[in-house]
Amino acid sequence: MFTKGKPLPRSARFSKRLRFLSMSHTRLRHGVTLIEILLVLAILVALAGIAAPTFESMISSRRLRNSAERLANDLMEARVEAMKNGQAQVFKATINGREYSIDAWLGTYDDIDASAGATVQDATGAIVETEAAAGGGVATSAESTESTVKELETGIQFASVDTLIDTRSAAAIQTETGNVPVAGAAAPVAGSESNPILLYPDGSSTTAQIILADEKGRQMVVQLRGVTGQISVYQTTSVDPSTLPTIEASSPSGGP
Repeated sequence: MFTKGKPLPRSARFSKRLRFLSMSHTRLRHGVTLIEILLVLAILVALAGIAAPTFESMISSRRLRNSAERLANDLMEARVEAMKNGQAQVFKATINGREYSIDAWLGTYDDIDASAGATVQDATGAIVETEAAAGGGVATSAESTESTVKELETGIQFASVDTLIDTRSAAAIQTETGNVPVAGAAAPVAGSESNPILLYPDGSSTTAQIILADEKGRQMVVQLRGVTGQISVYQTTSVDPSTLPTIEASSPSGGP
């Protein structure tokens, strides 16, 4: 042990100074090297490459579900509209396309005696909406009504629209196309208009199954139960994406 006032040996002073410099260097070092930066970037790129397909798949799946749920809501609103106005509503879509329409059904029984808010064809052939008149009657509006065409989300298409042909729907199809499908008939070709689906004033509907598909072949079903008019949405088995043609969407016609 050294007495007070005597200098430390040279080796002890050197060791103490070395420890001080080492501690100072550790405290003052705040930056990173280029190699460390490149290593972090390489890890981030690798993680992004793994996550990107999964993220894209999640977005596509969400678009498919959103489209199915929105279509189901549109059909429910059309059912309520039919029950309120006493006039059937008709759904039509473009097979393997994105576009669809839901409009008032202009059958041979429609005239100006329909409930207020119904859509009819006047004497000039124009499609107009009825409105309440003075004295509690119903009159036709001076404003014409045009078909509203809607679209599914980007990348989503109508894979098929399958309907159960009954007496009422057969009459509707015959009015639309002149030909009622028979058992074993070929499915509609891509780009063609689907068979109409009717939603009636009594709350019932055409029994039908609408299948939506995304670019990955995943499918969602919007199902209509004829007697009750109940509308439900559920996911079904995926298909090979190569079996789904990509075409330019064409607008379904607004009415007969």
